[in-house]
Amino acid sequence: MAHSYQTSTLSLTLPISCQICLGKVKQPVICANYHVFCSSCMQMWLKKASQCPSCRVSITPENPCREIIGGTNENYNNDDPSIKKGLRKTRGELLLQEYEDEIKMLVRENEELKAKHLNLESRLKCLNSGGMDAAQTQDQTVDTHVLEELTNKLQLATECCEKVQQDMDKLREVNKTLRSQSVDLIQENMRLKAEVANRSPQKALLLKSRAPVQKTPVKEPQLILEMKNQLNSKCPARPRWMPPIWTRSPSWTP
Repeated sequence: MAHSYQTSTLSLTLPISCQICLGKVKQPVICANYHVFCSSCMQMWLKKASQCPSCRVSITPENPCREIIGGTNENYNNDDPSIKKGLRKTRGELLLQEYEDEIKMLVRENEELKAKHLNLESRLKCLNSGGMDAAQTQDQTVDTHVLEELTNKLQLATECCEKVQQDMDKLREVNKTLRSQSVDLIQENMRLKAEVANRSPQKALLLKSRAPVQKTPVKEPQLILEMKNQLNSKCPARPRWMPPIWTRSPSWTP
């Protein structure tokens, strides 16, 4: 039971794929920073560059890649006790190194926070002592003229604020009125558009034909002539030798 538990836990700590070929790790090798690659992929990589593909750490004979037991190598038997022992040892070394690095980082952060805390405490004490002294001296040197000036400024600011508020209220009312008028105009425009759209072509032609007759003004001389013709038709006919009334001379006798 213990062996199966250790094997399942170990499978979670090993990488799933090689960072060079992006396939399952076979015959894994690691660099100084514990980046895992396939042995064949790493050999081909080292022919072109002598550094790790992930962290760019130099790979030299003094600092070579180390082989580890793990991955999906089919050449060894997972049930071999020596292999399981090697896997447990490798896993323990990796976990130990990881925990040690994390502990060092936390200790360093703790020391930095302690130093910042002490610095802030000292600054706070200085500010409290200096602030109390400054407040006492300021209270003693306050003048009534300064208070009066500040009061006047505050009153002016309050009046300006009230005036601005009143102007804003007026503008809101005007804006509301304009919006209502705009809505009415939009509705009227839509109504006229609908009326024009619903108007038949025959009705439009009829209105166009009536328009010149309605637009022609009735002239006053025409009315005068018509009235004269009507009067002439009602009056008895005069002799042809009799001149019109408006052309007779005072000495004329029939």
